Amino acid sequence: MSIVDKIRILESVVKTPSYVVLGVTHGRLVYLSTVEGAADLWSLDLSTGSKTRLTSGGISGAARPSEKTRLVVYTRDVSKGRELHKLFTVDVSGGEEKILIEAPPMRIFGIAFDGERIAYTAATERELALYLADLKGVCEKVYSFESLAIATDVNEKYVVGYGALKKNPKSMEIFVYSLAENSIKIYSPREGSVNKAPRLYETKVLFETNAFGENKLVVYDIEEKTLEKPEFAYRDYEKYHPVEHASYDWTEDGRIWAVGKKNGRTKFFLDGKEIPLPEGFISSAAIHRDKLYATHSSLVKPPKVLEVDLTTGETRVIIDNKLPREIEEKLGEVKFIKYKSFDGLEIPAFVVKSKGAPVPGPTVVYVHGGPWSEVADSWRTMIASLVACGYHIVAPNFRGSTGYGEYFRLLDIGDPGGGDLQDIIYARKWAVENGLASKIAVMGYSYGGYMTFLATTKYPELWDCGVAGAGITDWEELYELSDALFKQFVNILFAGRKDLWKERSPVSYVDNAKTPICVIHPQNDSRTPLRPVLKYLQRLLENRVSFEAHVIPDIGHAINRLEDMLKILLPAILFLEKHMRR
Repeated sequence: MSIVDKIRILESVVKTPSYVVLGVTHGRLVYLSTVEGAADLWSLDLSTGSKTRLTSGGISGAARPSEKTRLVVYTRDVSKGRELHKLFTVDVSGGEEKILIEAPPMRIFGIAFDGERIAYTAATERELALYLADLKGVCEKVYSFESLAIATDVNEKYVVGYGALKKNPKSMEIFVYSLAENSIKIYSPREGSVNKAPRLYETKVLFETNAFGENKLVVYDIEEKTLEKPEFAYRDYEKYHPVEHASYDWTEDGRIWAVGKKNGRTKFFLDGKEIPLPEGFISSAAIHRDKLYATHSSLVKPPKVLEVDLTTGETRVIIDNKLPREIEEKLGEVKFIKYKSFDGLEIPAFVVKSKGAPVPGPTVVYVHGGPWSEVADSWRTMIASLVACGYHIVAPNFRGSTGYGEYFRLLDIGDPGGGDLQDIIYARKWAVENGLASKIAVMGYSYGGYMTFLATTKYPELWDCGVAGAGITDWEELYELSDALFKQFVNILFAGRKDLWKERSPVSYVDNAKTPICVIHPQNDSRTPLRPVLKYLQRLLENRVSFEAHVIPDIGHAINRLEDMLKILLPAILFLEKHMRR
């Protein structure tokens, strides 16, 4: 395959749109899509099937719509990628986008809307706080947090959310803010447990907890002060025994639906009954009356939006998303594996073979970001692009990843760049010993970029090359440059162990570097700032290490436009072609 062919294939994969279902209001399904080149709001008329683009130029996030109003509430970055946001509204049928609140922009990272009031958490350089606003643009700060917290739902009585509210890096608690009393209460079923993503139904709060061992859904009644296990009408959910949940919520009549996760794949349940969907991953879902709307994909099949009639079980595709045949034919077998790491811990991973490469052939160990994230059997543009361009993929869900229970996720707290790095090294070992890899690279974005820097400095002899996107080279300097939110992130990740910052920074080992590396970094990244990376590159230059550096102008950490994704992936593919094919 020529370089020209690879560029054409890459462009085709990158242009494949994403879809995120938000909900239904006034007969229209509201969703996010990149179909016109940026992550924008759209609505689909459920009676006619016609689609309307509601925003343009890319937005950052949106609240679930409410039947109480035609307005959709969303956030937009107004700082060229520095992730300083303002709140906007737009009518679900289209029209003028309006700024909701005339105030200095902040990093907004949790937003909830009940049709009348908006609750959101936001960060400035010095403070994390909870805010309340209405559709008239009246806004007030109602509570300042001393630790990480995220608002997730609101109704006429309460705002709920969760976070590390007791400053224990290995626990998360639920907060309940009373609108009547203007006060906040912290709740946990058990001291030291992890409790996540609460959803409101009247005075009841549905959330996931590991307070009783494995991750389970529970219901807490705020006024009765009781905690109960949900009582489902059907047993399918119990038999499936999910390890975690991708999402969950209440229906209008008080039943519970949930997307259960196990080994990187999902199943959908309503009142305990499985609603059959194809194998893969449900990344977003909403129920409206007797219909389920869900985004479904796999590592080799792009996201499409499904409608399921909950009465008849009939499923139909309402927004399709087909790959060109040329791309489809290059995406090979997907296999879920587990391999043992240095200490005997089993590490789950997905392996995706390329039909455009021999076996053994050029292989990329793809390291996801987060670190509290995962590579599931769901569409990822970066992975699909690499596979289509002729590279096999091993994507480890290293310790600290989500999807495999809280015990597994918490193994990374207080040890970033320790056990998780060894898991990456042993992913490489698996690829070589199982005959998949001839040459092998390490590549990742964000935390995956950090791991790439660290892997290529501490174990340079193991890699033919590396590609580090938006990575971290110096934890001490990153902390100094961070706002209140990301200072809390670093504190939690390291469990307060500042003594580890230098030891776990790639810059501390840069003099060991000899692996060719391609560094790709957004100019305006406020999560993983550019300045420490430039200092790292200066050291590589002084040491005469072969590297490429690509600074992408006027974008930040979050990739909201397909053009920006192409700017990141194109130099990566060209670099891999040079170092993995010769």
